[in-house]
Order: sequence, then C-alpha cells, then structure tokens
Amino acid sequence: MVEKRDKKERLARTIVADFFLYNQDKIDKGLQNDNFFELLKGEIEDSENFFRENAGSDLTVFWDTLFNRLMQREAKLLEMSK
Repeated sequence: MVEKRDKKERLARTIVADFFLYNQDKIDKGLQNDNFFELLKGEIEDSENFFRENAGSDLTVFWDTLFNRLMQREAKLLEMSK
C-alpha cells in the first residue's frame, strides 16, 4: 500500500515539474492576473488525464502536489515584487 502511494507521489511530482517547466510564463501570468485556471485549463486537463491514466482516478495526490508548488511559486512572485 505504501509503495503504491509512493509511486503516485513520484508520478505527481514528475507531472507537476514538467507542467511548471513547460508553462512557467503562463503560470506566472495566471497567478499575477488571478486567472490561472482559465489560462491553463487545457494544460491542467492534460496533466490530470496523464495522472489518471497512470495512477488511477484519485487525483488527491496530484492536486496536493500542484497546489503546493503553486503556493511556492506565488510566494516567490510576491517576494520578487517587493
């Protein structure tokens, strides 16, 4: 059971890392303009679908990972704007 969760967490981290790597400008723009989900809807859906296909229908680990990374990025953007 623990091994399965570890695999899901690793997959989620990998997907989110790729999401950030390939969409950094859009992510920053979406966070700054408060339209992140609208701006990146397609990319988020693609990432969700990939996770679902490879790890099952429970997206909790994926969303936890994405939100944690988003909060880190938003904090960094706020710090840079000071």
